[in-house]
Amino acid sequence: MTRGDSQGETALADALPALISVDWGTSSFRAYLSNASGHPLDVIPEGAGALALQQGEHEAYIAGRLEAWRARYPGLPVVASGMVGARQGWLEAPYVACPAGAAEIAAATVTAPGGVRILPGMSCLDARGAPDVMRGEETQIIGAGGDGIFVLPGTHSKWARVEGGRIVSFATYMTGEVFAVLKTHSVLGRMMTPAREGVGFSRGLEAARGLEHPGDLLHAAFMARTFGLFGTIEPDQLAEYLSGLLIGAEILAGARGDRQATVIGAPDLSARYAKAGAHLGVNMSPAAENCATLGQIEALKRLGVL
Repeated sequence: MTRGDSQGETALADALPALISVDWGTSSFRAYLSNASGHPLDVIPEGAGALALQQGEHEAYIAGRLEAWRARYPGLPVVASGMVGARQGWLEAPYVACPAGAAEIAAATVTAPGGVRILPGMSCLDARGAPDVMRGEETQIIGAGGDGIFVLPGTHSKWARVEGGRIVSFATYMTGEVFAVLKTHSVLGRMMTPAREGVGFSRGLEAARGLEHPGDLLHAAFMARTFGLFGTIEPDQLAEYLSGLLIGAEILAGARGDRQATVIGAPDLSARYAKAGAHLGVNMSPAAENCATLGQIEALKRLGVL
C-alpha cells in the first residue's frame, strides 16, 4: 500500500459515520453523527432535556430526533450519557462506584428500547464517608484522557482526580446554582446592574483568597451588597465580585494545593475558570470540546461495538 493509498483510506474513514453520540442532560439534548475519531459530521444542537419529558415520552422523542440519521445509516450504534440515565430520566443506569474507568462504565451500560445504550453515572464517598454523584461528567473525563485533576464548571461543578486512567475521587461544588439563587432571589441582587468586564471579578477572587475560616465565605458574600451601598464597587461590578468570590472559593477548595488542572466545558466558561485559576496560581488547560463523544467511544470499544 502506498502512502497516498493510506492517506486516502484515512480520509474516507474520517468521512464515514461510526456512531450517534447523544449528550442528554437535565435541561438539554444534543446529538452528534460522529466518525470513529469522535469528530461530528452532523449535529442536532438542541432539544428537550431528559428531565423535561414525562415518563414514557423519551423513546418516541429520541426516535423522532434521530429518525433521519438512522434511516440513512441503519445499524449505527446509538449511545447516550447524562441525566437520561437518572432515576427520573428514561431508564436508570445505576451509579458505578469509584475508582472506575471506561471498562467499569461499559460493564454497567444499560440498553433502552430502540437499542440505545445508556452509560451509567458515578458515585464516590468523601473522606467523611458522605456520598457524591455525577452523571455525564464521568464520560467527559474519560474522553479527555490522561491523569491529573479535571474540572467541569457549571451549575454543579465537578472536580475529579484521575489516576491510571480511572477516576479515583471527585467532589461537587454548587457554584453556579448558588450564584444564580443569590443574584436572583436574595438581597444581594437588588443593587446589581448588568455586568461588564472590570475589577469586580478579580476583587472577588482576592476575597476568596483571603478566606481563613469556612464561615468567612458567607460574610464575604454579603459584601456584594455593602460594596454597593458605600460605592466601593460600581453596580455593574457587584455580580462579577460575587462570581469571582464563589468561583475562587471553589478553585481553592477543589485544587487542594494542586497547581495544574484540565477544564472541560463550554469555551466561555472554561476561559473564565482559566482566568480565575491564573489569578490564584492554578494553571487550567482546556480539554477538547468533544470529550463526551470520545468517552462514549471508549465505552463502546470495550463493549466490542467499535
